[in-house]
Amino acid sequence: MLLPIPAGLSWHEAAAGFPEAFSTAWDALVVQAGVRAGDRVLVTGAAGGVGTAMVQVAAASGAHVVASVRRTELHGRVKELAPAGSTVEAVVPGQEGGRAPYDVVVELVGGEECLRRVELLRARGKILVVGVQGGTMAPLRMFDLMLARAQLIGTTIRGRTQAEKTLLAATVRTSVVPLLAERRLRVPVDSAFPLDSYSDAYARLAGPGKFGKVVMQF
Repeated sequence: MLLPIPAGLSWHEAAAGFPEAFSTAWDALVVQAGVRAGDRVLVTGAAGGVGTAMVQVAAASGAHVVASVRRTELHGRVKELAPAGSTVEAVVPGQEGGRAPYDVVVELVGGEECLRRVELLRARGKILVVGVQGGTMAPLRMFDLMLARAQLIGTTIRGRTQAEKTLLAATVRTSVVPLLAERRLRVPVDSAFPLDSYSDAYARLAGPGKFGKVVMQF
């Protein structure tokens, strides 16, 4: 499951910030949702560690990305994540519907209202439930899912077998690490904390206004 660290990247970026976030993003978007050039992808909670990875993987795949970020002061930084030749648009949650329909909705926030985004899908669209920090229960109007002939996909790397994780690591090693080495992907690091300040790190993780990963260091 080891991954190489491309030359010129810091331990914070490559060793701490990259593996889980970008493995999650690649597995969800490319392997499971089959995102492709020309798709429209909505990423909720797009300023966080996994969110910034999702935005970049979708854009690098040729999709038009709409990044939903509640704090407008982060919109400019999110749009700058777009690799050369790609497009990332930043909106607040209330503006998501104006950019619909979407082929893929990446749900990184959760909460009671999150599955209402089924209404924003085009026919045969997909909702990827990857994060539920805002709440783990949400009602679903199943007829909306049926009318859209949509797919609801839940995913996490936790709980997978060693063999499944090894296969994913091999895919990331051959398909995603080269993009990082070419600087087509980057790893925003919000902040770094020493191990004995773990409580401060978790407080930052739970707080508002993050952009990228919160990492801990020896």
